Amino acid sequence: MTELEKIGKGAAELFMSGREHTEIPEDGYSRFSYPKLIKLMKFDVKRYRISGFGNMMTMRTDGPFGMQLLTMSFMPFEGNSVPYLLTDIMKMGKKRLIFVEYYDCTAEKPDQPLLEKICGKYAGVPDYAEKPAWYIGERTGYSLIKSLEADSSVRLSAIAADSIRAYRKAAFSAEKSESNLAGLMEFRERMINEGNPSSDILKKVFGGKGAADFFRDCVMPIS
Repeated sequence: MTELEKIGKGAAELFMSGREHTEIPEDGYSRFSYPKLIKLMKFDVKRYRISGFGNMMTMRTDGPFGMQLLTMSFMPFEGNSVPYLLTDIMKMGKKRLIFVEYYDCTAEKPDQPLLEKICGKYAGVPDYAEKPAWYIGERTGYSLIKSLEADSSVRLSAIAADSIRAYRKAAFSAEKSESNLAGLMEFRERMINEGNPSSDILKKVFGGKGAADFFRDCVMPIS
């Protein structure tokens, strides 16, 4: 099992621990590749319905030249007053990147001291310089966009575990309100229509409509 496989499996177990949950049965979204014949990129998707929160998705991608990517999406469609969380972890050669992206779509924008504390803990880890994109400005200030050297004393698994542990505590202790759903839906449509980090490859795999369906059904579902 690779490091990112372990992180994905551990993250799901950590977030769902002690909570009633079900794994969504495998379907056409569970495993796919691009291009279909050569299979330069292989995707493995797992989805979970979690009582008291909403949905979680993990998508692991194996690409050319040893590239590995793990995407995790935490969709609070039951109205929990916490940000939507999207996490990307990448390994390629000596490069190690982790993006812990919080998008606050709630109506009241409550403070999130637990999430801010983790951001402060890793403030000394170098930030990754991203290319401009509309969604960067939508993230909260306590998001983590970090670049690690292969020999760094800080591990990808540690940042991921600390972030998910804090998010879990915040999510399951938060108040709920249906008023939070409007912001989630608006942001989801922006991710589909204005582009997201996975847009290009998903459109190549599924086509434009198929990529939008994948985002609504897997990445940010509401049921």
